[in-house]
Amino acid sequence: MTIPNINVLIIDDDEDDYFITSDYLKNIPGKNFVIDWCYNYKNALDEIKKEKHDVYLVDYRLGVKTGIDLIKEAMRLDADAPFILLTGKGDIHIDEEAMRLGAFDYLVKAELSSEKLERSIRYSIDRARTLNELRAKEKKYRNIFDKSSDALFVADDKLFFTEVNGASGKLLSCDEDFLLKIKLPELLTDNHLARKLAEEVKHKGYI
Repeated sequence: MTIPNINVLIIDDDEDDYFITSDYLKNIPGKNFVIDWCYNYKNALDEIKKEKHDVYLVDYRLGVKTGIDLIKEAMRLDADAPFILLTGKGDIHIDEEAMRLGAFDYLVKAELSSEKLERSIRYSIDRARTLNELRAKEKKYRNIFDKSSDALFVADDKLFFTEVNGASGKLLSCDEDFLLKIKLPELLTDNHLARKLAEEVKHKGYI
């Protein structure tokens, strides 16, 4: 059976650390890693734009900038492949900041091993694949919702509109921004029906 390639980009301005990380990757059994290296922040961004790698291993210190700066900029480019931040020593604040900005994992170089690296890469790629599939479904749903000729809307448990499509505004002769500021019952002339809707949501949780 052919083992599929996993394209890895190591972004690290220290050549020795690059070789050490590469060796860990090469010692992972049952995997075929194709390893590239960038030691320059700008070149790393250029490589990320090409979208040819499955995972990025990013050192925290990249000259005057940091790996967090790089991840932040890559997120603005809508990079799909996961980022794993590598740092010389553990720091909970760096960890939290990296994860908040879009990193999938955070590893301390001094604690690195082939086993830890393999587990982190496998987890990150699997999670990225799941998220990308969810984004694709969300995009498909959004296109159907927005472009439908039927009036479609979403309301919360208080019956405030949270999302409306263009057809809703046309049907109700209301601006979409206006609808997002009011409750559904406010559009009903039948007070009994308005109360019934509110009670049904309260008891069932949906209509």
